[in-house]
Amino acid sequence: MQARLRRDIENARWLVQEVLATPGWKLLAPVPLQTLCLRHEPEGLAGEALDRHTLGWAETINRSGKAYLTPAILDGGWMVRVSIGALPTEREHVEALWRLMREEAAAAS
Repeated sequence: MQARLRRDIENARWLVQEVLATPGWKLLAPVPLQTLCLRHEPEGLAGEALDRHTLGWAETINRSGKAYLTPAILDGGWMVRVSIGALPTEREHVEALWRLMREEAAAAS
């Protein structure tokens, strides 16, 4: 169990660094364990338009069956929670999710 938790936290830390290094993406809360709260914020989108954008790309990913993200409201705006912790989840899965998130968010822009 300890090794699995360490793996998940390390994968979450990797994703945090990717989000922080990628223009247009924002980490919205501290990540003490393995759940990230984030949002893609394209230039010029705010308010309800940003909410529609966020819900749109998250819903597309969820409908695809490739991953499941949890949209939630934080400080009055929609964001997405990514929780890394399923038993079979390895770094390659987190990398694939990050690619998918960037692709779908770009397509929704």
